[in-house]
Amino acid sequence: MTRTHPFERLKRFYPLTFIIAVLALSLRAAPASAAGSCLQDVFGSKKLNCTANDVTVSFADNVRGLDGLPLAGCTPGTFSFIADFHVITTATSRENIGIYFATAGQSTALKGTCSDNIIGDEHACPNGPTVQCGSPTYHEADAPPDNCGDTTSAHPEVITIEVDNAQCVAGTDGKVRLPNCTSWQQNDTITCTSQTPNYPWVAAAIPGTVSKCSCDNSFEIPVTVQTPGVSVSKSATPLTQDDPGGLVTYTVVVTNDKSNFGNVTVNQICDSAYGNIATAATVPAQPDCPAGISGLDGTATVKSCTLPAGPIAPSGTFTCTFTANQGENSDVKDIATANGVGADGKTPFAGVSNEIETKVVEADSTATTAKTYESTTSACATVRYKVDVHNTSATTSDEVLTLSGLTDNPYGDITKLQTGVVLGTTCGPGFNGNGLGTLNGSKAVPFGKLNPDDHYVCEFDAQFCSAPDASGCIQQSDTITPTLTGDDGPGEVISNTGGSLTVKECFTASTP
Repeated sequence: MTRTHPFERLKRFYPLTFIIAVLALSLRAAPASAAGSCLQDVFGSKKLNCTANDVTVSFADNVRGLDGLPLAGCTPGTFSFIADFHVITTATSRENIGIYFATAGQSTALKGTCSDNIIGDEHACPNGPTVQCGSPTYHEADAPPDNCGDTTSAHPEVITIEVDNAQCVAGTDGKVRLPNCTSWQQNDTITCTSQTPNYPWVAAAIPGTVSKCSCDNSFEIPVTVQTPGVSVSKSATPLTQDDPGGLVTYTVVVTNDKSNFGNVTVNQICDSAYGNIATAATVPAQPDCPAGISGLDGTATVKSCTLPAGPIAPSGTFTCTFTANQGENSDVKDIATANGVGADGKTPFAGVSNEIETKVVEADSTATTAKTYESTTSACATVRYKVDVHNTSATTSDEVLTLSGLTDNPYGDITKLQTGVVLGTTCGPGFNGNGLGTLNGSKAVPFGKLNPDDHYVCEFDAQFCSAPDASGCIQQSDTITPTLTGDDGPGEVISNTGGSLTVKECFTASTP
């Protein structure tokens, strides 16, 4: 097969002016990291859509400093590192791979400041000469002088890259976020040459078309963004005093348990009520603590503590104790703040304690009151009565009775509630089939016909009150009367007997 000259293929894909620009750029090296060197910046004005996603950086590992030693963390600001990046493709093969890392803390590697790379042969890293950058399995599918590395699905690349002056900015899990984009070109589209070893990237390693790129804005490297921090707790003794008040002892405990930074140094303790508690002499000087509450201190106040002589190691603690005079009728709410720096001596932190409230209150007045039993002058009893209306007519007769009411003397109509008298009842229709008042948890018993030997049974609660007799007892006699109608009409005479009851309740007074 006859191979088409690269310039002929360029004519089909790019205007002549662009070919000239690309060739010019391909003849000179570009800085590995610079402003305006991200993917869209070097591609030109035509907007990339990066829909192909054929080549991606899957992950990074083996992160080292420029000295070649393992690098597990960084502090906020810029840092340089060397890492192994694993480049894969879903296509059979892709050529002239470009790799772009956003280094200025921006959210994408399309525009801004980027570290630009190709898959190059092994060479000494620019600023870490003890480490070999590039790929030990570098291969090139195109004829010389093309030396911008290629990749295949059967031949994934692990490329060692130096990234300089990257921002130590945390992603979602606290690791350094390093947005990246990859690009590639159509097979045999353009000759891509690079001047190794110092700048293994050229502007020719750009997408072949607007779709031939892939971006990962959430990519992270296994380097923890270190943030110094401490937890602060505060207690006080006493929390409450009687007038006229006095000294309160405050204890502030600072613990290095929230830092992945290593040692921390406490330079200042401030209190929201009492102002400066302790401030170290540093260069530059520490800012003043907020003034606190004006006029709060008394003459006996000892408002200071000694700061630790050196850094606090991880899980270590520092205790600061100070006293303050609290005056009459005062209520103080305050928190403590510990200010300091991490192990690098410059990354600041501020740990805030819980709030403490201390009070000075009026002393309690005291008195005693005696109470003794004299006599019971009135007592009440609540009695649950059971009513049974029995049709005692001979069972061989046809004397059917109709019950339509129940009246008690002295309680009156026991089918209705009466305040202080009838407290509950299941006698009569009730309410929605339920009893009333204290018997609303039971079913109401509606009135109706009673055949010979039938019983109508219901209950009601009634209260009676009176003065106890000499034996300490009260009693109530009452009679229940049913309203009955015979089957021969209103004129039929119905003989009803019984229905009277006397209830006696006795009380015994006692005192402890």
